[in-house]
Amino acid sequence: MPISAPGLLRNMKAKALLQQYANNVFDFSGQTLAGLDLAGADLIGINLSAADLRNTNLSLAYLNRVDLQTSNLTQSNLSGATLTQANLSQANLTDAALHGANLQRAVLFKADLTLADLTDANLMEADLREVTLRSTNLTGACLRSANLREENRNCADLRGAVLDGVDLQGANLRGADLSKVSLQGANLRNANLRAANLAGADLQGANLEQALLIEANLQQANLSHATLADAKLERVNLQMAQLVNSDLSDCTLVESELSQANLQGATLYRSRLNRANLSRANLTEVNLQEAFLIQAFLARTDLTDANLQGANLTRSDWSSAILTRTVLTGATLPDGTVCMSQT
Repeated sequence: MPISAPGLLRNMKAKALLQQYANNVFDFSGQTLAGLDLAGADLIGINLSAADLRNTNLSLAYLNRVDLQTSNLTQSNLSGATLTQANLSQANLTDAALHGANLQRAVLFKADLTLADLTDANLMEADLREVTLRSTNLTGACLRSANLREENRNCADLRGAVLDGVDLQGANLRGADLSKVSLQGANLRNANLRAANLAGADLQGANLEQALLIEANLQQANLSHATLADAKLERVNLQMAQLVNSDLSDCTLVESELSQANLQGATLYRSRLNRANLSRANLTEVNLQEAFLIQAFLARTDLTDANLQGANLTRSDWSSAILTRTVLTGATLPDGTVCMSQT
């Protein structure tokens, strides 16, 4: 089939660009390059700032340290492209394909990635401050040590994003809106999620070890089988959250809201729950050995088959708690006495 006139023109334009680049011409800023086929091209260090690159094929291209500031990459194909240390500040990447792209240490400040496909992309140490990630697919992407927030500015918009299995270790997500986002199996170890909104989020099997979640909203979130060991959860809202078989060992939950939460089979060994609200929570078969529950509110809390061996319940309110087969050996009871043995 013969190539159409527009297609032939695009082919000629692509060849001309590559020839000029080979002759050390690197500045193509502001040019109209929409629809060109530049797949696999070596364009390291090229200046494409403010360029029109809509529907352009840049798959598997070498774009290290390129300047793509304010460029229009709507529906472009950047799958498998190398964009390490590239500058994509304020670029429009709406509905772009970035599957498997390498964006390590790239700058995407204020970039628009709405509906973009970043499956398995590498975004380690990337600058994602104020980026828009609405309905973006980030399944399996690596965002380790990425920065998604700047002090006194808005955090990245992640509403509706798919983040299953994503690597966000050490990422700054303070104040982020992650409500109803799917983060199943995600790595959030050491992540900063202070005051983040995770209401209704799916965090089943996620790794939140040593994460900072102070004052975060996790109301009705699903954290079943998640790891939260040594996490900081002071004043967190976990009302009606699912924490079945989760690991909360050594974590801090001081003044946290856990009313009606389901913690069946969870491990809270040596956790600190002072002044926490656990009213009507399901703590059946929970491991609370050596935990601190000083002044905790345990009204109608179900502690059936729970292990509170060596726990400190000083001045806690458990007057209506369900204590069927609860192990209390060595525990300090609300009145300050120590339970030496149980019959």
